[in-house]
Amino acid sequence: MKPKVSPHSLSKQVLLMSNLGLILALTVIGLVMHQAFQEKTLNMVKERLESYVDALLPEIEWQDGILYFPEQMPTPRLNQPGSGMYAAIISEEGNWQSSSTIGQDLPDISAVATNVIKFDAPLIYKGELLFRMSQGVIVDDNQKGQLELTIVLTEHAGVFYKELGEFEETLLTWLIGVSLFLLLLQWMLMIWTMKPLKQLTMDLAGLESGSEQLFSENYPSELVGLTSSLNRLLSNERNQLDRQRKTLGDLAHSLKTPLAVIQSELGDEVGDKKVIQQQVDSMNEIVAYQLKKAAVAGHRTFSVGVPVIDVMDKIIQTLQKIHKNRSIQVQMQVAPGAVFYGEKGDLMELLGNLLENAFKWCDRYLSVIVKTLFMEGRKRTGLIIEIADDGPGIPEYKRKMLLQRGIRGDEKVTGHGIGLSIVADITESYQGTISLEGDKNLGGARFVITLPP
Repeated sequence: MKPKVSPHSLSKQVLLMSNLGLILALTVIGLVMHQAFQEKTLNMVKERLESYVDALLPEIEWQDGILYFPEQMPTPRLNQPGSGMYAAIISEEGNWQSSSTIGQDLPDISAVATNVIKFDAPLIYKGELLFRMSQGVIVDDNQKGQLELTIVLTEHAGVFYKELGEFEETLLTWLIGVSLFLLLLQWMLMIWTMKPLKQLTMDLAGLESGSEQLFSENYPSELVGLTSSLNRLLSNERNQLDRQRKTLGDLAHSLKTPLAVIQSELGDEVGDKKVIQQQVDSMNEIVAYQLKKAAVAGHRTFSVGVPVIDVMDKIIQTLQKIHKNRSIQVQMQVAPGAVFYGEKGDLMELLGNLLENAFKWCDRYLSVIVKTLFMEGRKRTGLIIEIADDGPGIPEYKRKMLLQRGIRGDEKVTGHGIGLSIVADITESYQGTISLEGDKNLGGARFVITLPP
Protein backbone atom coordinates (compact mmCIF):
# COMPACT_ATOMS: atom_id res chain seq x y z
CA MET A 1 0.00 0.00 0.00
CA LYS A 2 1.43 3.33 -1.04
CA PRO A 3 1.79 5.94 1.71
CA LYS A 4 -0.68 8.78 1.51
CA VAL A 5 0.91 11.92 0.12
CA SER A 6 -0.25 15.10 1.79
CA PRO A 7 -1.42 17.77 -0.67
CA HIS A 8 0.79 20.79 -1.18
CA SER A 9 -0.56 24.24 -0.41
CA LEU A 10 -0.45 26.40 -3.53
CA SER A 11 -0.57 29.63 -1.54
CA LYS A 12 2.33 28.51 0.68
CA GLN A 13 4.42 27.54 -2.34
CA VAL A 14 3.75 30.85 -4.10
CA LEU A 15 4.38 32.80 -0.90
CA LEU A 16 7.63 30.93 -0.21
CA MET A 17 8.97 31.42 -3.74
CA SER A 18 7.97 35.08 -3.86
CA ASN A 19 9.53 35.72 -0.44
CA LEU A 20 12.76 34.03 -1.45
CA GLY A 21 12.81 36.06 -4.65
CA LEU A 22 12.12 39.26 -2.70
CA ILE A 23 14.89 38.57 -0.17
CA LEU A 24 17.34 37.73 -2.97
CA ALA A 25 16.40 40.91 -4.87
CA LEU A 26 16.79 43.12 -1.77
CA THR A 27 20.14 41.47 -0.96
CA VAL A 28 21.41 42.21 -4.47
CA ILE A 29 20.09 45.78 -4.25
CA GLY A 30 21.86 46.25 -0.89
CA LEU A 31 25.17 44.96 -2.24
CA VAL A 32 24.90 47.14 -5.35
CA MET A 33 24.05 50.23 -3.29
CA HIS A 34 26.94 49.57 -0.89
CA GLN A 35 29.38 49.09 -3.75
CA ALA A 36 28.13 52.17 -5.57
CA PHE A 37 28.35 54.34 -2.42
CA GLN A 38 31.87 53.12 -1.63
CA GLU A 39 33.12 53.73 -5.19
CA LYS A 40 31.50 57.15 -5.32
CA THR A 41 33.00 58.33 -2.03
CA LEU A 42 36.42 56.91 -2.92
CA ASN A 43 36.32 58.83 -6.20
CA MET A 44 35.49 61.97 -4.26
CA VAL A 45 38.48 61.40 -1.97
CA LYS A 46 40.73 60.78 -4.98
CA GLU A 47 39.51 63.92 -6.76
CA ARG A 48 40.06 66.00 -3.58
CA LEU A 49 43.63 64.76 -3.18
CA GLU A 50 44.29 65.38 -6.88
CA SER A 51 43.07 68.95 -6.43
CA TYR A 52 45.53 69.41 -3.52
CA VAL A 53 48.37 68.15 -5.74
CA ASP A 54 47.33 70.58 -8.46
CA ALA A 55 47.30 73.40 -5.86
CA LEU A 56 50.78 72.52 -4.51
CA LEU A 57 52.45 72.25 -7.92
CA PRO A 58 52.39 76.03 -8.77
CA GLU A 59 53.98 76.76 -5.36
CA ILE A 60 57.10 74.71 -6.20
CA GLU A 61 59.94 76.63 -7.95
CA TRP A 62 63.39 75.63 -9.19
CA GLN A 63 65.60 78.62 -9.90
CA ASP A 64 69.36 78.70 -10.37
CA GLY A 65 69.58 75.13 -9.14
CA ILE A 66 67.76 75.93 -5.93
CA LEU A 67 64.42 74.18 -5.19
CA TYR A 68 61.89 76.34 -3.38
CA PHE A 69 59.19 74.35 -1.60
CA PRO A 70 55.62 75.63 -1.18
CA GLU A 71 54.77 78.00 1.62
CA GLN A 72 51.07 78.51 0.82
CA MET A 73 49.12 75.32 1.64
CA PRO A 74 45.87 74.38 -0.21
CA THR A 75 44.27 73.43 3.14
CA PRO A 76 45.02 74.62 6.70
CA ARG A 77 45.22 71.00 7.84
CA LEU A 78 48.68 70.71 6.23
CA ASN A 79 49.96 73.34 8.70
CA GLN A 80 48.50 71.65 11.80
CA PRO A 81 50.55 68.79 13.33
CA GLY A 82 48.54 65.60 13.69
CA SER A 83 45.64 66.96 11.62
CA GLY A 84 45.37 63.75 9.62
CA MET A 85 46.43 65.34 6.31
CA TYR A 86 50.12 65.16 5.34
CA ALA A 87 52.15 66.27 2.29
CA ALA A 88 55.66 65.40 1.13
CA ILE A 89 57.87 66.08 -1.91
CA ILE A 90 60.68 63.82 -3.11
CA SER A 91 63.37 65.05 -5.52
CA GLU A 92 67.10 64.76 -6.28
CA GLU A 93 67.62 68.25 -4.87
CA GLY A 94 66.07 67.33 -1.51
CA ASN A 95 62.92 66.28 0.24
CA TRP A 96 60.17 68.31 1.91
CA GLN A 97 57.37 67.55 4.37
CA SER A 98 54.46 69.67 5.54
CA SER A 99 54.24 70.95 9.12
CA SER A 100 51.43 68.49 9.86
CA THR A 101 53.91 65.57 9.73
CA ILE A 102 55.78 66.73 12.84
CA GLY A 103 55.77 63.96 15.42
CA GLN A 104 53.80 61.58 13.16
CA ASP A 105 54.80 58.01 12.35
CA LEU A 106 53.92 57.54 8.69
CA PRO A 107 54.77 54.79 6.20
CA ASP A 108 57.79 55.34 3.95
CA ILE A 109 57.21 57.17 0.71
CA SER A 110 58.69 56.33 -2.68
CA ALA A 111 59.02 58.15 -5.96
CA VAL A 112 56.86 57.40 -9.02
CA ALA A 113 57.51 58.08 -12.68
CA THR A 114 56.52 61.36 -14.27
CA ASN A 115 52.79 61.73 -15.09
CA VAL A 116 52.02 58.58 -13.08
CA ILE A 117 49.25 58.85 -10.48
CA LYS A 118 49.11 56.19 -7.79
CA PHE A 119 46.22 56.04 -5.35
CA ASP A 120 46.31 53.55 -2.47
CA ALA A 121 42.93 53.05 -0.80
CA PRO A 122 43.19 51.85 1.81
CA LEU A 123 46.82 51.70 2.89
CA ILE A 124 47.11 49.78 6.17
CA TYR A 125 49.95 50.89 8.45
CA LYS A 126 50.28 49.69 12.06
CA GLY A 127 46.57 48.99 12.28
CA GLU A 128 45.55 52.34 10.84
CA LEU A 129 43.76 52.93 7.53
CA LEU A 130 45.26 55.60 5.27
CA PHE A 131 44.64 57.10 1.83
CA ARG A 132 47.79 57.93 -0.18
CA MET A 133 48.04 59.83 -3.47
CA SER A 134 51.43 59.85 -5.27
CA GLN A 135 51.95 61.79 -8.51
CA GLY A 136 55.09 62.31 -10.58
CA VAL A 137 55.58 65.87 -11.98
CA ILE A 138 58.31 68.00 -13.66
CA VAL A 139 59.45 71.54 -12.83
CA ASP A 140 61.58 73.70 -15.19
CA ASP A 141 64.69 75.85 -14.62
CA ASN A 142 65.99 78.08 -17.38
CA GLN A 143 69.60 77.18 -16.55
CA LYS A 144 69.40 73.66 -15.15
CA GLY A 145 66.64 72.26 -17.35
CA GLN A 146 63.97 69.98 -15.85
CA LEU A 147 63.68 68.36 -12.42
CA GLU A 148 61.51 65.34 -11.66
CA LEU A 149 59.46 65.46 -8.44
CA THR A 150 57.02 63.19 -6.66
CA ILE A 151 54.25 64.85 -4.63
CA VAL A 152 52.78 62.59 -1.98
CA LEU A 153 49.59 63.31 0.01
CA THR A 154 48.58 61.06 2.89
CA GLU A 155 45.26 61.22 4.81
CA HIS A 156 43.83 59.21 7.68
CA ALA A 157 40.88 57.11 6.40
CA GLY A 158 39.35 56.19 9.75
CA VAL A 159 36.58 58.80 9.46
CA PHE A 160 35.76 57.65 5.95
CA TYR A 161 35.38 54.00 6.92
CA LYS A 162 33.48 54.96 10.04
CA GLU A 163 30.97 56.85 7.89
CA LEU A 164 30.91 53.92 5.48
CA GLY A 165 30.11 51.58 8.38
CA GLU A 166 27.32 53.90 9.55
CA PHE A 167 25.93 53.94 6.01
CA GLU A 168 26.04 50.13 5.88
CA GLU A 169 24.23 49.92 9.22
CA THR A 170 21.58 52.40 8.08
CA LEU A 171 21.20 50.62 4.75
CA LEU A 172 20.84 47.25 6.47
CA THR A 173 18.23 48.65 8.85
CA TRP A 174 16.21 50.08 5.99
CA LEU A 175 16.51 46.92 3.94
CA ILE A 176 15.30 44.78 6.86
CA GLY A 177 12.43 47.19 7.48
CA VAL A 178 11.44 47.28 3.80
CA SER A 179 11.75 43.48 3.61
CA LEU A 180 9.44 42.98 6.58
CA PHE A 181 6.95 45.46 5.14
CA LEU A 182 7.00 43.83 1.70
CA LEU A 183 6.73 40.35 3.20
CA LEU A 184 3.70 41.43 5.20
CA LEU A 185 2.25 43.11 2.11
CA GLN A 186 2.83 39.94 0.07
CA TRP A 187 1.16 37.84 2.74
CA MET A 188 -1.87 40.14 2.77
CA LEU A 189 -2.02 40.17 -1.04
CA MET A 190 -1.79 36.38 -1.10
CA ILE A 191 -4.71 36.10 1.31
CA TRP A 192 -6.71 38.56 -0.76
CA THR A 193 -5.92 36.95 -4.12
CA MET A 194 -6.61 33.44 -2.80
CA LYS A 195 -10.08 34.43 -1.55
CA PRO A 196 -11.79 33.47 -4.85
CA LEU A 197 -10.22 30.00 -4.70
CA LYS A 198 -11.35 29.60 -1.11
CA GLN A 199 -14.82 30.76 -2.16
CA LEU A 200 -14.70 28.21 -4.98
CA THR A 201 -13.85 25.50 -2.45
CA MET A 202 -16.73 26.61 -0.21
CA ASP A 203 -19.16 26.62 -3.15
CA LEU A 204 -17.97 23.16 -4.09
CA ALA A 205 -18.57 21.97 -0.53
CA GLY A 206 -22.05 23.52 -0.71
CA LEU A 207 -22.72 21.63 -3.94
CA GLU A 208 -21.60 18.37 -2.36
CA SER A 209 -23.81 18.93 0.68
CA GLY A 210 -26.77 19.93 -1.48
CA SER A 211 -27.17 23.42 0.01
CA GLU A 212 -26.16 25.01 -3.33
CA GLN A 213 -27.22 24.16 -6.85
CA LEU A 214 -24.70 26.12 -8.90
CA PHE A 215 -21.49 28.06 -8.48
CA SER A 216 -21.80 31.75 -7.75
CA GLU A 217 -21.22 34.14 -10.66
CA ASN A 218 -19.36 36.60 -8.40
CA TYR A 219 -15.85 35.55 -9.39
CA PRO A 220 -12.88 37.38 -10.99
CA SER A 221 -12.67 37.31 -14.78
CA GLU A 222 -9.87 34.71 -14.59
CA LEU A 223 -12.25 32.20 -12.96
CA VAL A 224 -15.51 33.14 -14.69
CA GLY A 225 -14.77 30.83 -17.63
CA LEU A 226 -14.14 27.92 -15.26
CA THR A 227 -17.21 28.49 -13.08
CA SER A 228 -19.46 29.12 -16.11
CA SER A 229 -18.30 25.85 -17.70
CA LEU A 230 -18.85 24.00 -14.43
CA ASN A 231 -22.31 25.53 -14.05
CA ARG A 232 -23.23 24.46 -17.59
CA LEU A 233 -21.84 21.00 -16.87
CA LEU A 234 -23.91 20.73 -13.67
CA SER A 235 -27.03 22.01 -15.44
CA ASN A 236 -26.53 19.53 -18.26
CA GLU A 237 -26.10 16.63 -15.84
CA ARG A 238 -29.23 17.64 -13.91
CA ASN A 239 -31.20 18.07 -17.13
CA GLN A 240 -30.02 14.66 -18.29
CA LEU A 241 -31.08 13.11 -14.98
CA ASP A 242 -34.45 14.90 -15.07
CA ARG A 243 -34.97 13.83 -18.67
CA GLN A 244 -34.25 10.19 -17.81
CA ARG A 245 -36.57 10.31 -14.82
CA LYS A 246 -39.27 11.94 -16.91
CA THR A 247 -38.80 9.37 -19.65
CA LEU A 248 -39.15 6.52 -17.18
CA GLY A 249 -42.26 8.15 -15.75
CA ASP A 250 -43.74 8.65 -19.21
CA LEU A 251 -42.90 5.08 -20.11
CA ALA A 252 -44.54 3.70 -16.98
CA HIS A 253 -47.60 5.88 -17.51
CA SER A 254 -47.88 4.99 -21.19
CA LEU A 255 -47.64 1.24 -20.54
CA LYS A 256 -50.42 1.23 -17.95
CA THR A 257 -53.27 1.22 -20.47
CA PRO A 258 -51.99 -1.52 -22.84
CA LEU A 259 -50.99 -3.66 -19.86
CA ALA A 260 -54.45 -3.24 -18.38
CA VAL A 261 -56.04 -4.26 -21.72
CA ILE A 262 -53.75 -7.30 -22.01
CA GLN A 263 -54.50 -8.29 -18.41
CA SER A 264 -58.21 -7.94 -19.10
CA GLU A 265 -58.01 -10.06 -22.26
CA LEU A 266 -55.92 -12.71 -20.53
CA GLY A 267 -58.47 -12.89 -17.71
CA ASP A 268 -61.25 -13.46 -20.20
CA GLU A 269 -61.76 -17.08 -21.21
CA VAL A 270 -62.33 -15.99 -24.79
CA GLY A 271 -59.38 -13.61 -25.17
CA ASP A 272 -58.94 -11.73 -28.41
CA LYS A 273 -55.41 -12.41 -29.68
CA LYS A 274 -55.74 -9.63 -32.21
CA VAL A 275 -56.41 -7.11 -29.47
CA ILE A 276 -53.47 -8.45 -27.45
CA GLN A 277 -51.19 -8.22 -30.51
CA GLN A 278 -52.32 -4.64 -31.12
CA GLN A 279 -51.47 -3.73 -27.52
CA VAL A 280 -48.08 -5.46 -27.77
CA ASP A 281 -47.31 -3.53 -30.98
CA SER A 282 -48.39 -0.34 -29.27
CA MET A 283 -46.11 -1.10 -26.33
CA ASN A 284 -43.19 -1.72 -28.71
CA GLU A 285 -43.79 1.67 -30.34
CA ILE A 286 -43.95 3.39 -26.96
CA VAL A 287 -40.74 1.74 -25.75
CA ALA A 288 -38.94 2.58 -29.01
CA TYR A 289 -40.03 6.20 -28.82
CA GLN A 290 -39.08 6.61 -25.15
CA LEU A 291 -35.71 5.01 -25.82
CA LYS A 292 -35.15 7.55 -28.57
CA LYS A 293 -35.89 10.36 -26.15
CA ALA A 294 -33.68 8.86 -23.45
CA ALA A 295 -30.82 8.48 -25.92
CA VAL A 296 -30.63 12.24 -26.53
CA ALA A 297 -27.21 13.22 -25.17
CA GLY A 298 -27.98 16.88 -24.59
CA HIS A 299 -25.72 19.90 -24.35
CA ARG A 300 -22.21 19.02 -23.26
CA THR A 301 -19.65 21.51 -22.04
CA PHE A 302 -16.68 19.45 -23.19
CA SER A 303 -17.17 17.86 -26.61
CA VAL A 304 -15.54 17.79 -30.03
CA GLY A 305 -17.29 19.82 -32.71
CA VAL A 306 -19.13 18.05 -35.55
CA PRO A 307 -19.05 19.88 -38.94
CA VAL A 308 -22.67 20.60 -39.89
CA ILE A 309 -22.07 20.57 -43.65
CA ASP A 310 -20.98 16.90 -43.62
CA VAL A 311 -24.08 15.67 -41.78
CA MET A 312 -26.38 17.94 -43.81
CA ASP A 313 -25.05 16.70 -47.18
CA LYS A 314 -25.42 13.06 -46.19
CA ILE A 315 -29.04 13.45 -45.01
CA ILE A 316 -30.12 15.49 -48.05
CA GLN A 317 -28.52 13.01 -50.48
CA THR A 318 -30.37 10.13 -48.75
CA LEU A 319 -33.72 11.92 -48.82
CA GLN A 320 -33.28 12.93 -52.47
CA LYS A 321 -32.78 9.25 -53.36
CA ILE A 322 -35.95 8.35 -51.44
CA HIS A 323 -37.95 11.13 -53.18
CA LYS A 324 -36.15 10.92 -56.54
CA ASN A 325 -39.44 10.88 -58.48
CA ARG A 326 -40.49 14.31 -57.15
CA SER A 327 -37.49 16.37 -58.43
CA ILE A 328 -37.18 18.33 -55.20
CA GLN A 329 -34.65 21.17 -55.33
CA VAL A 330 -32.77 22.13 -52.18
CA GLN A 331 -31.18 25.55 -51.75
CA MET A 332 -28.57 25.17 -49.00
CA GLN A 333 -26.47 27.88 -47.33
CA VAL A 334 -24.15 26.75 -44.52
CA ALA A 335 -21.85 29.27 -42.85
CA PRO A 336 -18.14 28.37 -43.11
CA GLY A 337 -16.94 26.79 -39.90
CA ALA A 338 -20.44 25.95 -38.63
CA VAL A 339 -19.87 23.31 -35.95
CA PHE A 340 -22.27 21.41 -33.68
CA TYR A 341 -20.85 20.81 -30.19
CA GLY A 342 -22.56 17.64 -29.07
CA GLU A 343 -23.26 14.06 -30.09
CA LYS A 344 -23.26 13.44 -33.83
CA GLY A 345 -26.34 11.21 -33.39
CA ASP A 346 -28.29 14.12 -31.88
CA LEU A 347 -27.44 16.33 -34.85
CA MET A 348 -28.44 13.60 -37.33
CA GLU A 349 -31.71 13.00 -35.46
CA LEU A 350 -32.54 16.71 -35.33
CA LEU A 351 -31.70 17.48 -38.97
CA GLY A 352 -33.08 14.16 -40.17
CA ASN A 353 -36.54 14.70 -38.63
CA LEU A 354 -36.78 18.32 -39.79
CA LEU A 355 -35.60 17.55 -43.34
CA GLU A 356 -37.75 14.43 -43.57
CA ASN A 357 -40.75 16.48 -42.53
CA ALA A 358 -39.84 19.19 -45.09
CA PHE A 359 -39.37 16.65 -47.92
CA LYS A 360 -42.66 15.01 -47.01
CA TRP A 361 -44.77 18.19 -47.13
CA CYS A 362 -42.97 20.35 -49.73
CA ASP A 363 -44.07 20.75 -53.34
CA ARG A 364 -40.73 21.22 -55.14
CA TYR A 365 -38.47 23.59 -53.19
CA LEU A 366 -36.64 23.53 -49.87
CA SER A 367 -34.47 26.17 -48.22
CA VAL A 368 -31.82 25.27 -45.64
CA ILE A 369 -29.82 28.03 -43.92
CA VAL A 370 -27.27 27.43 -41.15
CA LYS A 371 -25.67 30.40 -39.37
CA THR A 372 -23.11 30.59 -36.57
CA LEU A 373 -24.12 32.22 -33.28
CA PHE A 374 -21.61 34.19 -31.22
CA MET A 375 -22.15 35.05 -27.55
CA GLU A 376 -20.00 37.24 -25.28
CA GLY A 377 -17.85 35.25 -22.88
CA ARG A 378 -18.09 32.01 -24.90
CA LYS A 379 -15.12 30.77 -26.90
CA ARG A 380 -17.09 28.37 -29.08
CA THR A 381 -20.02 29.19 -31.33
CA GLY A 382 -23.65 28.17 -31.45
CA LEU A 383 -25.97 27.50 -34.41
CA ILE A 384 -29.10 28.96 -35.98
CA ILE A 385 -30.78 26.43 -38.30
CA GLU A 386 -33.60 27.54 -40.62
CA ILE A 387 -35.48 24.97 -42.75
CA ALA A 388 -38.37 26.12 -44.93
CA ASP A 389 -40.50 24.49 -47.66
CA ASP A 390 -43.09 25.49 -50.26
CA GLY A 391 -45.74 23.09 -48.95
CA PRO A 392 -49.21 23.88 -47.58
CA GLY A 393 -47.73 25.14 -44.30
CA ILE A 394 -49.18 24.71 -40.82
CA PRO A 395 -52.12 26.76 -39.56
CA GLU A 396 -51.16 29.22 -36.88
CA TYR A 397 -53.50 27.75 -34.28
CA LYS A 398 -51.74 24.36 -34.58
CA ARG A 399 -48.14 25.59 -34.41
CA LYS A 400 -47.79 25.89 -30.65
CA MET A 401 -49.64 22.62 -30.18
CA LEU A 402 -47.21 20.72 -32.39
CA LEU A 403 -44.20 22.03 -30.46
CA GLN A 404 -45.56 21.47 -26.96
CA ARG A 405 -44.30 18.49 -25.05
CA GLY A 406 -46.81 15.92 -23.82
CA ILE A 407 -49.67 16.86 -26.18
CA ARG A 408 -49.71 13.33 -27.59
CA GLY A 409 -52.00 12.03 -24.87
CA ASP A 410 -50.97 8.43 -24.24
CA GLU A 411 -47.61 8.85 -26.04
CA LYS A 412 -48.75 6.74 -29.05
CA VAL A 413 -48.56 9.48 -31.67
CA THR A 414 -46.96 8.24 -34.90
CA GLY A 415 -45.52 9.88 -37.97
CA HIS A 416 -45.29 13.67 -38.00
CA GLY A 417 -45.96 14.18 -34.30
CA ILE A 418 -43.19 11.89 -33.08
CA GLY A 419 -40.57 13.49 -35.32
CA LEU A 420 -41.33 17.03 -34.16
CA SER A 421 -41.47 15.97 -30.50
CA ILE A 422 -38.03 14.38 -30.82
CA VAL A 423 -36.72 17.61 -32.42
CA ALA A 424 -38.23 19.61 -29.54
CA ASP A 425 -36.67 17.29 -26.94
CA ILE A 426 -33.21 17.48 -28.56
CA THR A 427 -33.42 21.27 -28.83
CA GLU A 428 -34.49 21.57 -25.20
CA SER A 429 -31.68 19.25 -24.06
CA TYR A 430 -29.16 21.59 -25.69
CA GLN A 431 -30.75 24.62 -23.96
CA GLY A 432 -31.97 25.84 -27.32
CA THR A 433 -35.25 27.14 -28.70
CA ILE A 434 -37.49 26.09 -31.59
CA SER A 435 -40.05 28.19 -33.39
CA LEU A 436 -42.50 27.42 -36.19
CA GLU A 437 -43.77 30.11 -38.53
CA GLY A 438 -44.77 30.73 -42.09
CA ASP A 439 -42.11 31.37 -44.74
CA LYS A 440 -42.67 34.56 -46.77
CA ASN A 441 -40.59 33.47 -49.74
CA LEU A 442 -41.68 29.85 -50.24
CA GLY A 443 -45.10 30.13 -48.63
CA GLY A 444 -44.84 26.94 -46.55
CA ALA A 445 -43.66 26.22 -43.02
CA ARG A 446 -40.35 27.43 -41.63
CA PHE A 447 -38.64 25.89 -38.59
CA VAL A 448 -36.00 27.96 -36.77
CA ILE A 449 -33.73 26.13 -34.31
CA THR A 450 -31.38 28.18 -32.09
CA LEU A 451 -28.65 26.28 -30.25
CA PRO A 452 -26.52 28.49 -27.96
CA PRO A 453 -22.76 27.92 -27.51
